[in-house]
Amino acid sequence: MAEPPPRGAERDLFRDTWVRYLGYANEVGEAFRSLVPAAVVWLSYGVSSSYVLADAIDKGKKAGDDFPPLPLLD
Repeated sequence: MAEPPPRGAERDLFRDTWVRYLGYANEVGEAFRSLVPAAVVWLSYGVSSSYVLADAIDKGKKAGDDFPPLPLLD
């Protein structure tokens, strides 16, 4: 198990909470592929892909906040 973030550090929703397990939803769907309808498997991929996309957007926005704004060109 990962160590908790140090005091005063920002908590990462996608890494430090239960939300991170949504990234494994497709694995659960694949495990039950022979028992559930195909739509459930596809839904599990949708959940997992949404998690990955949301995490990437969040990390991109946080990385962009570290850079100063670009100067305006005339």
